[in-house]
Amino acid sequence: MTRLPQLSGALAEELAPHVADVRVVRGNELHCSVHPAAIPALARLLRAGFDGELIFMAAADRRPDRGAFEVHYLFAPSREDWFLHATAHVPAEAPTLTSLATFHYPASRFEREIYDLFGITADGHPDPRPLVRHGFWPSDYFPLRKDAVPREFSDDGHAFPFTEVGGAGVYEIPVGP
Repeated sequence: MTRLPQLSGALAEELAPHVADVRVVRGNELHCSVHPAAIPALARLLRAGFDGELIFMAAADRRPDRGAFEVHYLFAPSREDWFLHATAHVPAEAPTLTSLATFHYPASRFEREIYDLFGITADGHPDPRPLVRHGFWPSDYFPLRKDAVPREFSDDGHAFPFTEVGGAGVYEIPVGP
């Protein structure tokens, strides 16, 4: 027996009208749509009341058929067999979310990767450095957007933006100009 009925009730009680289309799938999955601004409240509810932690985030460019990006959040408790899959529809004209990086550590890396590949900004992220973005990609190039077109990238003659730290073969990306 899972606690999905209690979680469904808590979503309806505490996050309505920001959560919609709540449904149980395959017995141990709760799926829902959530307004992007309500994601931090959802994360707090899941942690405080249900031991739920963020375990995965991914994005999809659904602008051609839905007019928005989708960001998918997967939360699960450590000792129970269920999870919550929340989908946030992010407006194409303002692709921004509130960052969960200071609340759930895994969100830090997921949000950086989502920005690098889709251009969806995580507002309030404490470390907005590129994660998977190639140093020669133009600043307006996001390769997983449906309208991204292949471009020629070339070495601009500048050193690749990594510097060695402490001589131990550890490299960092410098921040700032």
